[in-house]
Amino acid sequence: MIQFTLFGIPVRVELWFWVTTALIGGALNATNQEDMLRTAMFMLAAFVSVLVHEMGHALTIKKFKLPTNVVLTFMGGYATHPPGVLTRRRSFFVTLAGPAVQFTFGIAVLYLKNYLPVQGMQIDSFFAGLIWISLAWAIFNCLPIYPMDGGQMLAAVLGPRRATALHITGIVTSAAIAILALKFGLYFIAVFMCIFAYQNYQSYKQVSR
Repeated sequence: MIQFTLFGIPVRVELWFWVTTALIGGALNATNQEDMLRTAMFMLAAFVSVLVHEMGHALTIKKFKLPTNVVLTFMGGYATHPPGVLTRRRSFFVTLAGPAVQFTFGIAVLYLKNYLPVQGMQIDSFFAGLIWISLAWAIFNCLPIYPMDGGQMLAAVLGPRRATALHITGIVTSAAIAILALKFGLYFIAVFMCIFAYQNYQSYKQVSR
């Protein structure tokens, strides 16, 4: 576990973050030094991009004068804040800030990387991963699946009285993506989506009683 402070915000990076980014980066298929270096560059790019994403949340929480800290863990991370304090409007903007900052960061890196004085295979690999993760993860996170960012923004829009609609949307969307992921052999994403579908189903049962 790694701990540090960034812009006055405590950050904790858990072991599970490195495990999942290594698996996504192709660690299981790495058969030589070049493959291992490519995986390492992907892990570093994921660390930078996901940290930017979570700092987008955290800095917005801090702007509302609330305490926060960032945790990078299994399949991403989260920024904390005291429960029940944010209004629905503020909650929406806190959630939106993460993917918005990450996407903007990805576009900026895409534009600026061509002006770097030094290029090389590993540098190219790092920036390719950084751009791909920043853009793809930001867009993916905006899907209307609770508790992903898109689901949390939808929850802020719908409010607690429409929680059943929130979780039905989450079930349908995650199940559809799981089926598509299986079709294209993306088994890790399929499992991830099945977990979300089950979580939304359990939440749906609770709120529909």
